[in-house]
Amino acid sequence: MRGKKPLKDIAAELGISPAALSFVLNNRKGVSSRTRAQAAALLRQYGYTIKDGDMFLDVSPVPERESRSIRFLKYKNSAILVEENGNFVSSIIDSLEEECRSLGYDLVMTSLGPEDKEQVYAMVSASPMDGLIVLGTELDSSDLPFFEELPVPVVLVDTPAAGHSLNCVTMNNEEIAAKAVRYLYQQGHRSIGYLHSSMNTGNFRARMQGYRNGLEECGLPFRPEAVYSLVPSMTGSYQEMGLLLEAGAKLPPALLADNDAIALGASRALKDHGFHLPKDCSIIGIDDISFSAICSPPLTSIRISCRELAAQAVRLLHYKLQNPHTAPAKILVDGELMVRGSVVPAGGGD
Repeated sequence: MRGKKPLKDIAAELGISPAALSFVLNNRKGVSSRTRAQAAALLRQYGYTIKDGDMFLDVSPVPERESRSIRFLKYKNSAILVEENGNFVSSIIDSLEEECRSLGYDLVMTSLGPEDKEQVYAMVSASPMDGLIVLGTELDSSDLPFFEELPVPVVLVDTPAAGHSLNCVTMNNEEIAAKAVRYLYQQGHRSIGYLHSSMNTGNFRARMQGYRNGLEECGLPFRPEAVYSLVPSMTGSYQEMGLLLEAGAKLPPALLADNDAIALGASRALKDHGFHLPKDCSIIGIDDISFSAICSPPLTSIRISCRELAAQAVRLLHYKLQNPHTAPAKILVDGELMVRGSVVPAGGGD
């Protein structure tokens, strides 16, 4: 008999997940008869005892494809970005469920907020299932080390997780923001301001860098006074833009917003303060939420495919389950410019 070996190492030797190995050790259903027999034999070699007299080892063969479950963690901090950004996040979740079904996975959703993180994290540590997909839109960077320590593959979606060895699928934020700046420049604008989220997330930090990159590419200076911090929701940005205008803020004639919610709220405040859009101010957003195409004027925006974000996240997790020792991967999904009426050439009319 060999000395005892950690379960996660035995799982890696077998090429299965630690959760599947736990099913064998505890005589729970959920793995094929062939996998169960191979795992049980190796567990015994390493000194483990199979629970309850191996009651499942001699059952009739089951279909070879194993039933696997993925836990989806939906984290909400302020909930502004998760619940108040049109249908953007809900579309990601719907697409995750669809892609899991297509690959034969059961998706178990768990929601949590700051007040119950400790309890949920303990549950996830005890039962992470075969893999984990985490909505990182509002996730705090201080939480990321927890996911690095889990014994199953983890994929973060909608956050770049900079500086951490984690799999993630997110928007190509820097290129998306730079693309918006280049478009405004092509329309003749040489003074381009930035409506920056007051919430400090990985996505927004990357978009700020993309804004600065775009200015540099176009030979335009970065001016800190042309950056305006607003709450990233329609109501919050409307109120805060109103306060800026009442305080006498002189806005550039072209603005890039961190997301559509900011762009739409700021646009409404501008109109309420006598601005004629887009004649007096061209505005472009990011995300292309459903309301953007039907507002007045319709908002020019960068569309990011929620379907693509979700599909890439599930497929990446599927690959990591099949290849558990591969290096962490970060997938960036680009955006498509949707030209509408909120941007006109410099000096143009509506």
